[in-house]
Amino acid sequence: MPPDMNITSDSDLDTVLEDFKQKVERRNSVGTAKYTCSIAKCGATFKRLDQLDRHEFHHTGKKKHACSFEGCDKIYSIVTHLKRHIRSTHERTEDAAQKNVKCSVLECTKMFTSDSNMQRHVREAHDSPREYPCGHCPAKFSQKLKLKRHDIREHTQDYPYRCSKCSRGFYQEWQRESHQGSCKLYSCPGCALQFDKWTLYTKHCRDTLHGRQRNKCEHCDSSYAKPSDLKLHMEAKHNDTAGAFPCTEPGCTRTYSYERNLRQHRLAAHSGRRFECQAIDCGRCFSSAQNLSKHLARDHTEAKTKAKPKSNSKTRKRRRDAGRTKHSQLSKLACLQLPKDVDEEVRQRKAPALKKVAESMAVKADDEEPLQQLISAALQDEEEEPVAITSF
Repeated sequence: MPPDMNITSDSDLDTVLEDFKQKVERRNSVGTAKYTCSIAKCGATFKRLDQLDRHEFHHTGKKKHACSFEGCDKIYSIVTHLKRHIRSTHERTEDAAQKNVKCSVLECTKMFTSDSNMQRHVREAHDSPREYPCGHCPAKFSQKLKLKRHDIREHTQDYPYRCSKCSRGFYQEWQRESHQGSCKLYSCPGCALQFDKWTLYTKHCRDTLHGRQRNKCEHCDSSYAKPSDLKLHMEAKHNDTAGAFPCTEPGCTRTYSYERNLRQHRLAAHSGRRFECQAIDCGRCFSSAQNLSKHLARDHTEAKTKAKPKSNSKTRKRRRDAGRTKHSQLSKLACLQLPKDVDEEVRQRKAPALKKVAESMAVKADDEEPLQQLISAALQDEEEEPVAITSF
């Protein structure tokens, strides 16, 4: 009602009430839901388009708003994010896109394209930064979504979506649907445990030996670790053709499950082919060469000379004078034939032996005088310091 309007009659009051009713209806109609979820059996409604986009993304997990500019491959789940990308990337000029407004907080070095963006940053990051504390622990988060996921994962385990097979929890429905296509449980035959991964199942069977019961024979108590072993057992023991290889020799009633066993029986029992041990005083005979080789390895290995174990070290090279009689250097230079005991003493630089050699050489010709002088010098050095004489 206008402030200068005076109500003088009932018609004026009805007019005022009608105007007020229309204003209330218009105000309520603004907030009514205009968008409905397109997923079957959902029926959720929303007032804003970005709320609908966010809801449908939780269903499908697919982003449906792609940028239409050539050469741009950006895709967004919410249409308002796509519009913001087009304004800031494709429609804004180069001058306007430059960040030349610095944050008013001295410690902050961030730059912005406009003063309004800088003020919003100061308000949200410096004046009153958003913090959402956890109600169970001291952790804090800058987004409600991160706080909610932390609360579910670490404390409550109350996931909004769970797999009907393995009870695994998920935050979004499309994650559960993607998981259920490949979800498979492996039940242990020896206990009531179930595993969602093959590696965990096989490890459990190895540790507890429950896996052997998985390949158990239906006709007897035999069990095997591999399906191939069970198949061979069934073919040999419980197949209708078991014992289908009988011996055809007169008077022989033996039957075999495998043809190779029948062939070996014929060689040993009917063809007269025997494998006799050639060792002295043995004379044993065997039905196959394999049994004979086992007998030789078991009963006649001690008579053979055992080979020395090979050393890992490198074989030392043999000396040239190995096995020969050793002579002193003096007898070699002077061409002397000394007795073995005397030559040994000369090699050890013993003074009596050196003197004896010098005396025997004193009667020789004068051309051997340098050799006598060398011996005399060696004798003198031997008397003073025996270790100083090293060789002649």
